[in-house]
Amino acid sequence: MQRLLLFFLGLLLCGTAASGQPAPADAGRQVVVTFQPPMADTDRIAASLRTGSYYLYKPGRFPGDLDSALVFFTRARDLADTIKNTYWQNEAQARLGDYYYEKDDREKGKSAYIRVIDFYRKAGNKAMEKHYQDRLLEVTGGVHAGMVPDNIQYFEAGGTGLASKGGQLQNIAAHKEIAYACIKAGELDKAEKELLGMLAAYNALHYDKLVDTYELLAEVSKLETDLHKELLYKLELIKNMEATGDTARADYFYSKLALTYADLNMHDQSQTWIFKAMDVLIRRHQLEDYYGYVSLAVWNFNVMNKPEEGIAFLKRTAREVPPLNAAQRVDLYEGYGNCYANMQQYAKAEQYYLEMMRLYKQTSFNQAFYSTNYQMTTDYIHYNQVIGNFYVLTKQYAKAGAYFGKILGLPKGTVRPVTLSKINRMQFTVDSARGNYIAAIQHFETSKNIDDSLFNDNKSKQIEELEISYQTEKKDKELQTKQKNIVQLVNKNLLQDARLREANLIRNVIIISSLLLIALLYTGYRFKQRHNIQLQVQQRVINSKNQRLEQVLAEQQKLLAQKEWLVREIHHRVKNNLQIVISLLNVQAGFLNDPSAVEAIRESRERMQAIAIIHQKLYQPDSSTRINLRSYIQEMVIYLRSSFSGYEKISFQLDVEELNVDVSQAVPLGIIINEAITNSVKYAFPIHRKGRIVISVHQFNGDEVLLRIKDNGQGFPDDFDLKDNNSLGIQLMKLFAEQLEAALSFRSHDGAEISLRFKSQQTIDPVEPDAFANIQPKQEAVS
Repeated sequence: MQRLLLFFLGLLLCGTAASGQPAPADAGRQVVVTFQPPMADTDRIAASLRTGSYYLYKPGRFPGDLDSALVFFTRARDLADTIKNTYWQNEAQARLGDYYYEKDDREKGKSAYIRVIDFYRKAGNKAMEKHYQDRLLEVTGGVHAGMVPDNIQYFEAGGTGLASKGGQLQNIAAHKEIAYACIKAGELDKAEKELLGMLAAYNALHYDKLVDTYELLAEVSKLETDLHKELLYKLELIKNMEATGDTARADYFYSKLALTYADLNMHDQSQTWIFKAMDVLIRRHQLEDYYGYVSLAVWNFNVMNKPEEGIAFLKRTAREVPPLNAAQRVDLYEGYGNCYANMQQYAKAEQYYLEMMRLYKQTSFNQAFYSTNYQMTTDYIHYNQVIGNFYVLTKQYAKAGAYFGKILGLPKGTVRPVTLSKINRMQFTVDSARGNYIAAIQHFETSKNIDDSLFNDNKSKQIEELEISYQTEKKDKELQTKQKNIVQLVNKNLLQDARLREANLIRNVIIISSLLLIALLYTGYRFKQRHNIQLQVQQRVINSKNQRLEQVLAEQQKLLAQKEWLVREIHHRVKNNLQIVISLLNVQAGFLNDPSAVEAIRESRERMQAIAIIHQKLYQPDSSTRINLRSYIQEMVIYLRSSFSGYEKISFQLDVEELNVDVSQAVPLGIIINEAITNSVKYAFPIHRKGRIVISVHQFNGDEVLLRIKDNGQGFPDDFDLKDNNSLGIQLMKLFAEQLEAALSFRSHDGAEISLRFKSQQTIDPVEPDAFANIQPKQEAVS
């Protein structure tokens, strides 16, 4: 990527300088050019440099390319020496430096660039000095990272001795270059130290434009995979940007904050900020990046299980802001593909995904669409991940593995940890499905280790506190403004009251002239004074009791929060342990040849997964001890479809009310539902016959719940007897029905039907029992 970028940079520099004019210099500085040559001479120099750059950076290098580049660069330098043009002499010298770096001769490459930089430093041309220093940073920032310490040393040695405030600001700004060089060198602790020192120095000078500094701090935190600090610095950046009015890049910063919230699975907040970013672009009529923001908005819609809203949003966007180019159409097709995949319309989704990849290949690594290697690499990872996820969803594992392999084959540090965790988790699924169990476990452990470093409960707690702090500070500012207005109104009223009291006093002095009245007034005053003293004593007692009560309440809230945290941590670890056991069962199944043993392992795995889903829901930050039965059944059906070979011919219809049940009831219900569905799939439908399973849950009489699992298969055998049946599945259903104190029944009527009637611990609006006679399954199909 870097070689390709340098190639275009070389052509651009030579093309823009072909007129013989040097690059812009500082205002008021004289560019040192001893002779202005004829146009033909400078054209020959520029042509030689362009040709040399072509051989130096062209893709698919052949033997002799570097030698050809050296010939053309040397010819350009000799021509510049002949006509004594200092600009072209220095430019040719810098190109020779590029050549030496490509030859891996760092000392000669460094020497060539330092000669050019020293020339412009002595000439007092700061603009050209910085131009070639930036090019040196670019050429040494990739495979030649060994030069980075020299770059750091250069910035640490420069910019000292500036006494005025303007000079001090320049001196502080030099530390940003040190921090940037440290980031490229991987010295993240030193980079963060430099940036924090800059913040302190700027605050001492009362300099408040700190957006760039906070942006680099956020970048360092991202490289350290510390999402908590990354969110902190991005929120500080937004506050500083809005406070100082430095909103030139507001849409960019809003979008980056939205991406961080998405990484933290806080999709409501992510949606708020990405819509703000899009509004900025609409107001400014700057739509080049608009569809990149649309992609994140559509992703949030899908994660929040709102694909229909995503489709409507895409149609409205395409109508109101039509795509400007192929790159934006890539994002549009991706959005449609994601939404249709979420809606399980896989054929239509695949059409959009394939069109997305076809157009992407036209824009990938194309300088007309990308300005940096980072953007190129980010999109390369993203689009391969999107289509790979789709092929996992549709169980086309060989295709999925090919796309994930492209991402996992990138150099270490190229892929963001959040993305790398997801890719490893998906590759775990691919390897498991293809029988590569050892590799699958390795990918699972890699994903788990990354997740534990990013999303442990302590960091989740910090992020929640940070979000609350930001919202509280925002509301406090609004409240302070309101209070200030109220104080002004109160002061105005007090002034008016004071003037009125003064007029009344004058009138009373004239009217009240008797000593008796004065005595009475004095007596009343004394009485009021004593009464006020008593009230003050009582108020102090009340205040003391209130303070003590507040302390007790605060302690109770702290203990409650600690208890909730511990409970979530327990559920988290139980879920992780169950997942590890499930993975081990998958590996064990791969080594067994006895079909009955494999089937027993599969059934055990599904029962543990039914429990694991419950614990996964319980350790979420916003969870309670109650499980949403509708969401839980949907997840169970989706998991069973992906793990059982017989499900592709079976469709599911869910008619489940919004009902929350306690975890003590959710576990038995999950096992019973799992056993009932598995029994239908195994025995209800002969080979090659399609079927339907209907799952309904309704509540009536306040707290009674009726669960029914019905199929349209062969039904139970004629000699089926619930009491005498000793199969493990039936025994488990009977056992857990007794635990629920529920009535369990089996019957055959156009198929098999299992009913379970029990009392829920939650009360809702009562439903008449007769309503069950007319229940029809809702069209909420999982097929």
